[in-house]
Amino acid sequence: MAAHEGAAVAESVEHAFLSDSILAILEGASESRLYAYKEADRKRFDFACDLATNWRRAISGQTLWKHTEGIDKDIRMLLSEAESEVLIYVARTTMKNKAVLYEAISDYKRTGLASKLDRLRVFWVPEDFDADSEEHRTLVYSDLQASVSKDLLLSVVLGGITARDVASFATWSGAVGLSLAALAEVGNSGFQNYTSFGKKVGSSAGPVKERIIRLSLTGFIERTAEPARSGSVYEVSPKGYALMDLCGRLSAERKKCGLVDPGLRYVCSLLGIEPENVNLWSLFPGWIRDSNPKNWDGVGVPIRQPGDVSSRLAMEIDVALNSWGASLPDPCYEIPDAVS
Repeated sequence: MAAHEGAAVAESVEHAFLSDSILAILEGASESRLYAYKEADRKRFDFACDLATNWRRAISGQTLWKHTEGIDKDIRMLLSEAESEVLIYVARTTMKNKAVLYEAISDYKRTGLASKLDRLRVFWVPEDFDADSEEHRTLVYSDLQASVSKDLLLSVVLGGITARDVASFATWSGAVGLSLAALAEVGNSGFQNYTSFGKKVGSSAGPVKERIIRLSLTGFIERTAEPARSGSVYEVSPKGYALMDLCGRLSAERKKCGLVDPGLRYVCSLLGIEPENVNLWSLFPGWIRDSNPKNWDGVGVPIRQPGDVSSRLAMEIDVALNSWGASLPDPCYEIPDAVS
């Protein structure tokens, strides 16, 4: 791999491996189709890419392996980058490197660059990493994948969604499917008041109010900045869009019976979901597809709820689509060729 523009010396094998690994991790997870990935013109940086969901995240990064004296320059160059919303620094773990980086960041906190520090993500790599060792490469890549997935993929790209969020959402009490149907309706039409919103989703105001309050308290929806102009009190948050996209992808993959693509399987693993248990076609004996009591056949036997989060989420998706008439996206995000 050629060194990035302006580099004084050729990259080491370790330096190149670490830069390429960040891009490979982000590109691999993009196979989930929950976001789009495109490698960007590196310009001054060791690596750069664009990610897109309902918004665009430009990422630029530097890798430090041998030259501690370059830390201050690297950080200054990253923080001065105006176009990137996320800045990544991959660095060798030594006490000297950590001390120099801490001092540099402390200095910038006292300058005009302080407000830009929240864009910076630092990932440390063991100082004895040897890229010529297959075992070392495997371990370092695995560690980077775990860190990048938690601190960048989930926290930034997918709106901050967590496994705890998914588990909470899937196991809410009350009418199955109504939570997801309400979230989808806020995304499609917004929210004005409980009565009109209830009519749109086919429910009375009481259950709808409970769902809207829960969605707001858990951060899946948020108040709009200018409700008078938008005509809606609430809008779907980035975390809420990530959940809807995930549910839409799982629904679209139902024919694969859990044999989903590696990217989607990986994101599911981060969120505590087992694709094999997301059975969206209600094949379990004793289950009723329609959760609305008024549509029961007079016996009034409720749905037998599964215990695990994945199956509960499957029921939420299935009933939201088939009983509440929810419309979920099957995301297919793209990044225009002009973006670089």
